[in-house]
Amino acid sequence: MSTPEIQDELQSTRFEQRKLIARKIDEELLLFDEETSTAHCLNGIAGEMWMACERHSSAADVTDFLRTRWPDIEKEVVWASLSRMAAAGLLEETTGQEIISPARRELIRRLGFTAAAVLPIVVTSVLIPPAAAAASCGHLLAPCGGTNPPCCSGFHCLAGVCEPL
Repeated sequence: MSTPEIQDELQSTRFEQRKLIARKIDEELLLFDEETSTAHCLNGIAGEMWMACERHSSAADVTDFLRTRWPDIEKEVVWASLSRMAAAGLLEETTGQEIISPARRELIRRLGFTAAAVLPIVVTSVLIPPAAAAASCGHLLAPCGGTNPPCCSGFHCLAGVCEPL
Protein backbone atom coordinates (compact mmCIF):
# COMPACT_ATOMS: atom_id res chain seq x y z
CA MET A 1 0.00 0.00 0.00
CA SER A 2 1.44 3.35 -0.98
CA THR A 3 1.87 6.38 1.25
CA PRO A 4 -0.87 8.42 -0.54
CA GLU A 5 -3.37 5.57 0.04
CA ILE A 6 -2.47 5.47 3.75
CA GLN A 7 -2.77 9.25 4.06
CA ASP A 8 -6.16 9.18 2.28
CA GLU A 9 -7.40 6.49 4.69
CA LEU A 10 -6.14 8.46 7.71
CA GLN A 11 -7.97 11.58 6.53
CA SER A 12 -11.21 9.95 5.32
CA THR A 13 -11.94 8.01 8.52
CA ARG A 14 -13.55 10.16 11.22
CA PHE A 15 -14.18 9.36 14.87
CA GLU A 16 -16.69 10.93 17.26
CA GLN A 17 -17.43 10.31 20.93
CA ARG A 18 -20.44 8.17 21.73
CA LYS A 19 -22.84 9.71 24.23
CA LEU A 20 -21.44 8.26 27.45
CA ILE A 21 -21.27 9.51 31.01
CA ALA A 22 -17.68 10.68 31.56
CA ARG A 23 -15.81 11.44 34.79
CA LYS A 24 -12.13 12.28 35.08
CA ILE A 25 -10.37 10.89 38.14
CA ASP A 26 -6.71 11.88 38.41
CA GLU A 27 -5.13 10.80 35.10
CA GLU A 28 -7.86 8.29 34.20
CA LEU A 29 -11.16 8.80 32.43
CA LEU A 30 -14.15 6.71 33.50
CA LEU A 31 -16.90 6.22 30.91
CA PHE A 32 -20.27 4.60 31.54
CA ASP A 33 -22.55 3.35 28.77
CA GLU A 34 -26.13 3.35 30.09
CA GLU A 35 -27.39 1.29 27.12
CA THR A 36 -25.09 -1.66 27.84
CA SER A 37 -24.43 -1.06 31.57
CA THR A 38 -20.72 -1.17 30.82
CA ALA A 39 -18.08 0.93 32.54
CA HIS A 40 -14.79 1.70 30.79
CA CYS A 41 -11.62 3.02 32.43
CA LEU A 42 -9.17 4.74 30.06
CA ASN A 43 -5.60 5.58 30.99
CA GLY A 44 -4.25 9.09 30.37
CA ILE A 45 -3.42 8.85 26.67
CA ALA A 46 -6.56 6.84 25.80
CA GLY A 47 -8.66 9.39 27.71
CA GLU A 48 -7.00 12.26 25.82
CA MET A 49 -7.76 10.49 22.52
CA TRP A 50 -11.41 10.07 23.47
CA MET A 51 -11.65 13.72 24.55
CA ALA A 52 -10.07 14.84 21.24
CA CYS A 53 -13.00 13.23 19.39
CA GLU A 54 -15.61 15.64 20.76
CA ARG A 55 -16.39 16.52 17.13
CA HIS A 56 -15.82 14.35 14.06
CA SER A 57 -12.02 14.09 14.06
CA SER A 58 -9.57 12.27 11.83
CA ALA A 59 -6.53 10.44 13.16
CA ALA A 60 -4.45 13.37 11.88
CA ASP A 61 -6.56 15.84 13.90
CA VAL A 62 -6.24 13.75 17.05
CA THR A 63 -2.49 13.29 16.49
CA ASP A 64 -2.01 17.06 16.22
CA PHE A 65 -3.99 17.49 19.46
CA LEU A 66 -1.90 14.84 21.28
CA ARG A 67 1.50 16.07 20.07
CA THR A 68 1.51 18.86 22.66
CA ARG A 69 2.03 16.15 25.34
CA TRP A 70 3.47 13.29 23.26
CA PRO A 71 5.58 14.86 20.46
CA ASP A 72 6.68 11.52 18.93
CA ILE A 73 3.22 10.03 18.47
CA GLU A 74 2.53 8.71 14.94
CA LYS A 75 -0.73 9.18 12.99
CA GLU A 76 -0.90 5.52 12.01
CA VAL A 77 -0.66 4.38 15.62
CA VAL A 78 -3.32 6.89 16.69
CA TRP A 79 -5.60 5.67 13.86
CA ALA A 80 -5.22 2.04 14.94
CA SER A 81 -5.89 2.99 18.58
CA LEU A 82 -8.99 5.00 17.66
CA SER A 83 -10.24 2.07 15.57
CA ARG A 84 -9.87 -0.22 18.58
CA MET A 85 -11.74 2.26 20.78
CA ALA A 86 -14.51 2.34 18.16
CA ALA A 87 -14.62 -1.47 18.19
CA ALA A 88 -15.02 -1.31 22.00
CA GLY A 89 -18.06 0.98 21.53
CA LEU A 90 -16.45 4.17 22.83
CA LEU A 91 -16.35 6.04 19.52
CA GLU A 92 -18.48 6.19 16.38
CA GLU A 93 -16.36 5.55 13.29
CA THR A 94 -17.38 6.91 9.90
CA THR A 95 -15.62 6.71 6.59
CA GLY A 96 -16.21 8.38 3.26
CA GLN A 97 -16.41 4.98 1.58
CA GLU A 98 -19.32 2.55 1.88
CA ILE A 99 -17.17 -0.51 1.30
CA ILE A 100 -13.98 -1.28 3.20
CA SER A 101 -11.26 -0.73 0.63
CA PRO A 102 -8.23 -3.00 0.19
CA ALA A 103 -6.11 -0.06 1.39
CA ARG A 104 -8.09 0.07 4.66
CA ARG A 105 -7.80 -3.69 5.17
CA GLU A 106 -4.05 -3.50 4.59
CA LEU A 107 -3.74 -0.57 7.01
CA ILE A 108 -5.70 -2.45 9.68
CA ARG A 109 -3.54 -5.54 9.17
CA ARG A 110 -0.27 -3.61 9.30
CA LEU A 111 -1.14 -1.38 12.22
CA GLY A 112 -3.40 -3.53 14.37
CA PHE A 113 -0.59 -5.18 16.30
CA THR A 114 1.77 -2.20 16.07
CA ALA A 115 -0.54 0.06 18.08
CA ALA A 116 -0.73 -2.45 20.91
CA ALA A 117 3.04 -2.85 20.98
CA VAL A 118 4.07 0.79 20.53
CA LEU A 119 1.49 2.88 22.35
CA PRO A 120 0.53 2.15 25.96
CA ILE A 121 -3.22 2.59 25.46
CA VAL A 122 -5.19 0.93 28.23
CA VAL A 123 -8.97 0.54 28.15
CA THR A 124 -10.50 -1.68 30.83
CA SER A 125 -14.19 -2.50 30.46
CA VAL A 126 -16.48 -4.06 33.08
CA LEU A 127 -20.15 -5.01 32.79
CA ILE A 128 -22.11 -3.44 35.65
CA PRO A 129 -25.17 -5.52 36.51
CA PRO A 130 -28.49 -3.83 37.30
CA ALA A 131 -29.25 -3.45 41.01
CA ALA A 132 -31.66 -6.42 41.03
CA ALA A 133 -29.08 -8.71 39.46
CA ALA A 134 -26.36 -7.46 41.76
CA ALA A 135 -28.33 -8.70 44.76
CA SER A 136 -28.59 -12.25 43.40
CA CYS A 137 -25.08 -12.71 42.03
CA GLY A 138 -21.55 -11.60 42.79
CA HIS A 139 -20.30 -8.46 41.01
CA LEU A 140 -16.69 -7.26 40.59
CA LEU A 141 -14.55 -8.25 43.61
CA ALA A 142 -17.54 -9.74 45.47
CA PRO A 143 -16.81 -12.87 47.53
CA CYS A 144 -17.82 -16.08 45.78
CA GLY A 145 -17.85 -19.80 46.39
CA GLY A 146 -19.09 -21.68 49.44
CA THR A 147 -22.24 -20.02 50.83
CA ASN A 148 -21.74 -16.84 48.74
CA PRO A 149 -23.86 -16.28 45.60
CA PRO A 150 -22.30 -17.23 42.25
CA CYS A 151 -20.58 -14.58 40.14
CA CYS A 152 -22.72 -12.56 37.71
CA SER A 153 -22.54 -13.04 33.97
CA GLY A 154 -19.22 -11.78 32.61
CA PHE A 155 -17.34 -12.76 35.79
CA HIS A 156 -15.81 -15.94 37.18
CA CYS A 157 -14.78 -16.95 40.67
CA LEU A 158 -11.01 -16.72 41.11
CA ALA A 159 -9.46 -17.26 44.54
CA GLY A 160 -12.82 -16.61 46.24
CA VAL A 161 -13.42 -13.28 44.44
CA CYS A 162 -15.49 -12.46 41.30
CA GLU A 163 -13.15 -11.33 38.55
CA PRO A 164 -13.87 -10.28 34.91
CA LEU A 165 -13.63 -13.09 32.35
